[in-house]
Amino acid sequence: MKQEIQDVQQDHVLLRAPALNKTSFLLKITNGLEKITLMLNNILHKISSGLLFFLMLLTTADVIGRNLFNKPITGTYELTGLALAIIIFFSLGTAQIKGDHIEIDFLTNKFPEKLQDGLYAFTSFLLFILVSLTTWQLFEFGKRIWMGHETSGDLGLPLYIFVGATVLGAFVFALTYLLHSLKFILKVVHGHES
Repeated sequence: MKQEIQDVQQDHVLLRAPALNKTSFLLKITNGLEKITLMLNNILHKISSGLLFFLMLLTTADVIGRNLFNKPITGTYELTGLALAIIIFFSLGTAQIKGDHIEIDFLTNKFPEKLQDGLYAFTSFLLFILVSLTTWQLFEFGKRIWMGHETSGDLGLPLYIFVGATVLGAFVFALTYLLHSLKFILKVVHGHES
C-alpha cells in the first residue's frame, strides 16, 4: 500500500513537471518583458515630463511677450498641440503601470479573485491587440505623411517626427498591456504574484 502511494505521488510529480516548466518559461518571459517595459516607460515618462516643463516655459514666455512687449512667440500654439500628442502617448504606459487609468469595477469586485484575474488577463490581452492595431495604423499614417512631406503650418516642422513619436509611445503602451495580461495569466495558473 505504501509503495502504491509513492508510485501515485511520483506519477503526480511527473505529470506536473511539464506544467511547471511551461509556467517557469512563461515566468521568465514575463520577467524579461517587465524589465524592458518598465525601463522604456520610465524613459518615455521622463521625456514627457521634460516636454511638459518646456511647454510651461514656452507658454509663460509667450504670454509675457504677448502682453508686455506685444511680441508673441511664433508657433507656440502649434508646438503645444504637437508636443501634447507626444506627452500623452509617452505617459500612457506609466499611467497603466501605476494603475492611474479609470476602472469601473463595481461589478467585477463581487466576483471571486481567480475569476477577476482571468477577466483582467482577457481584457488586458484584448487591449494589447487593440493598442497594437492602433500602433500599426499610426505607423501607416506616419509613412503617408513622410512620403507626402507634410509639415506644420507656422513653423514648417516635419509632422512625421511627431507621428513617429506617438507610434513609439503606443508601442510601449501595447507592451504594457501584454505584460499585464501575462502577469494575470500567471496569477490565474499558479498564483504567482509577479
